[in-house]
Amino acid sequence: MAGTADNFSSTTLAIGPGKMYAGLAIPGAGGRLILHTDGTPDSTQNPSALHLGYTEAGTEWKQGQTLTPFRADEDNFPIVSRITDEEASISGSLLQIMDFDIDVILNPLNTRSNLAGTQGSTFGGLTTFSYQSVAVIFPIEGSSGPVVYGVFHLYKAVNDAGSAAKITSKALGASPFSFKGHVIPTRTAGDRVGRKYRQTAGATS
Repeated sequence: MAGTADNFSSTTLAIGPGKMYAGLAIPGAGGRLILHTDGTPDSTQNPSALHLGYTEAGTEWKQGQTLTPFRADEDNFPIVSRITDEEASISGSLLQIMDFDIDVILNPLNTRSNLAGTQGSTFGGLTTFSYQSVAVIFPIEGSSGPVVYGVFHLYKAVNDAGSAAKITSKALGASPFSFKGHVIPTRTAGDRVGRKYRQTAGATS
């Protein structure tokens, strides 16, 4: 009989710094976010992409589901479980809180407004908003040759944390964010919320 091979690999580790982008195109069926050779979103596919700048301590990707167990009186263990909720999110804290192109992404009910030598946004009274296609892109540790990248992409998301910032001489103002993925029901089941992937060695896009 033979043993089982080890699966130690430095090319499947994730370590930052990563970069977060909004305003991305939603890829068609069987497609993905295309990257330029420098690891940024390809501008032909993503002409409206916006880098969201510095973060306080990077970003966190979270994906999971809620299992609801069903039990029978005759057993202490569940006899069957069903998934009753799913969630995918990208969260962290952004530092460039006075960039108002970023502000209207964090606060989808805000409206960009520049007046008399100022840059800003207005808010209050709107009830409809646009979703954002957002992604975090980061280099893969242990790449040999051209750097290859990992991607966490939510096709349709909204920041449900609003924006908040403490202004103090002791620290940079930082606004927490949490982009939550939403379903696109017209897409094929299994590909309705997002895609995560890593490039393979020698990838150029």
